[in-house]
Amino acid sequence: MSVKLLFQLKLNVWLSVLLVMFSGIACYQPTPENTTVSATDLDAPVVLADPQAEPVRFGVLAIDSAVSVSERYGPLMAYLSQEVGRPFELVAVSQESQFSEVQDRNLDFTTNNPLAAVQIQRLHETQFLVTHTRPNTGPAFSGLIVVSQDSDIDSIDDLKGKRAACVAFQTAAAGCTFQIYHLLQNGFDPYSEFSEFVENKSQDNIVLSLLNGTVDAGFIRTGQLEKMVNKGLLSSVDELRIIDVADDSFFYDHTTDLYPEWPVAALANTEPELTAKVQAALLNMPAAHPALKALKAEGFVAAVDYAKVSELIEALQLRSWDAEGRATGE
Repeated sequence: MSVKLLFQLKLNVWLSVLLVMFSGIACYQPTPENTTVSATDLDAPVVLADPQAEPVRFGVLAIDSAVSVSERYGPLMAYLSQEVGRPFELVAVSQESQFSEVQDRNLDFTTNNPLAAVQIQRLHETQFLVTHTRPNTGPAFSGLIVVSQDSDIDSIDDLKGKRAACVAFQTAAAGCTFQIYHLLQNGFDPYSEFSEFVENKSQDNIVLSLLNGTVDAGFIRTGQLEKMVNKGLLSSVDELRIIDVADDSFFYDHTTDLYPEWPVAALANTEPELTAKVQAALLNMPAAHPALKALKAEGFVAAVDYAKVSELIEALQLRSWDAEGRATGE
């Protein structure tokens, strides 16, 4: 083969490579902002979101941080973008901004802890579409009142004059208000009968405060002790005791009534067709989808009855307590 012919062949190869590279750049479409795409999703037929379509804004209450919200809900936004055919934007909201964002109609959908979700529904007539379900516990969770294993506290009466901590008096569901309501229903006023009743934003720190003797009793949600064992913060759940344990068959021992898990809701002004598509996409989500793993969820079911949360709000006179209507999940 002549040197001239060999050079021409190499030139043709390089031109082909460059053509493929520039073609790839020309065909590239950016993924919707605030979403991530899992490689495992590429095994299924992909329906790309129309980049020219108006983004769908999905608000998520940030319990810990916006980064954590993105890690947990980013893959779900990618799934909904694919299924609905429109880009979904994840909006991390705070305990306060979740109300103003809905009031100002800056969101299309929202998911919040059931206490906030029902308060928002009572004030702004959002529509509950689905409820999260968790492995082993389904669409329900509960609150615990815990003490250290060597504590002399065995019953609600023993809490009198003791020091207690919860996450937030007005906004924490299973980290405070479920337990407050339970104590009041059993003749104990936590605001007057504890010697000290304080807020601590971290359930991890509430448990650690029990172990170091800073407080005598703590309010946490079901699964918190097991999570701390998995994180290496506890050697065993037996380092703590749960008082006034409910007599039922729920997966975790617990103190309070069972309450429904986080709902996904549509705002009153969200397009009905879009609402129907999102609800169907969530209800039909494959059980093995990686977005569920990121959420630590088992899936979604049609919205359950939230009337029990509404009753708690009215009894404790929490935000929206005097608004008309009761949340049912319908």
